[in-house]
Amino acid sequence: MKAKNLSAGDECSLELKDSILAKANALCGENDAELVYLVLVGSTLYGTRVAGKSDADARGLFLPSVKSLVLEEAPQSLRFSSKGNEGCQNTAEDVDLDLWSLQYWLLKLLPAGDAGALDLLFSPSHEACVLYRRPMLDAVFTAPLRLIDTERGKGYAEYSLGQAKKYGIKGSHLGVLQAVARFLDEQSPSPEERLSSYIQRLVEVCGEERFCAVREVKGRRMLYLCGKLHEETVRVEEFVQRIKVDAGRFGERVKEAERNQGLDLKALSHALRSLMQMEELLTTGKIRFPLREREKLIDVKEGKIDRESVESRILKYLDAVNALRETAPFHGTPDKNFARLCLLSCYGLNPKISSPSDNSPAFP
Repeated sequence: MKAKNLSAGDECSLELKDSILAKANALCGENDAELVYLVLVGSTLYGTRVAGKSDADARGLFLPSVKSLVLEEAPQSLRFSSKGNEGCQNTAEDVDLDLWSLQYWLLKLLPAGDAGALDLLFSPSHEACVLYRRPMLDAVFTAPLRLIDTERGKGYAEYSLGQAKKYGIKGSHLGVLQAVARFLDEQSPSPEERLSSYIQRLVEVCGEERFCAVREVKGRRMLYLCGKLHEETVRVEEFVQRIKVDAGRFGERVKEAERNQGLDLKALSHALRSLMQMEELLTTGKIRFPLREREKLIDVKEGKIDRESVESRILKYLDAVNALRETAPFHGTPDKNFARLCLLSCYGLNPKISSPSDNSPAFP
């Protein structure tokens, strides 16, 4: 099998693509499985690849053998990475390959709203990135909204916030913790003063209920702050020390990002991208690759848009996506029976698969 060539201007050579495909087949062969789909993902799929900077990522699907399933030896995922030391920053020469079993992807990852699984579902829209595809998956790719939950599955939004929080985006954990610590330092509370004297004002200072709010827990009033609950009876001095420790942990991530050639900008571009994709899905019923606004995302990665503007855009997209979950013209509802029938069909059991009932946009 030979990999398809990509469009002009792509930096991923045909030789490299053939190598990735060969490695995927070898991984499957070593684990008594059959490769059924393989696609270039990440910046190549999104259209945000930067020559000499972006590594090559590929993701695919495999069918475990019936024998391995019966013996309960079938893997749910397979992975290969050419990166030498785990945790090191990727380079343009690195290759990361992830393969999922069809069962794991259809029955677990997609219904849960996993961001990578959703990318894979819509990846056939960028035909040039598809290195290998078996026709048995056509029923899956032509009815994407029967496999995902757009109302409750929050994979993209959670991924976006996760990326943004790491590097102190305005309104996130680090920003809120710093604001709280700064406010209390300015108040100069006495050594015996309790948190109860400041709870309501702290909520107002933060101005973001997702991160700071008053909660009633078993009849006791507590301050919810960035995932933790604090008794209102705690001394302010002790409370300030706690949040400074928490803020310090996030601050170290920011410093680490600065040392590692602007990884914070890369994380912010990922945060923005994931929300753009979710908005497109909710308003059009599909995600098209390469992404429509890829040039803007490249500008973010390259530091051509100031950080404050990027942060503001992310927060606006987050609000818009959350609002769209209830009003969007397109909704996905997982059809477990449909997913199972598709899976059985891939094993040649030939069940009757009903026509899509959700008017899902189809890809060739």
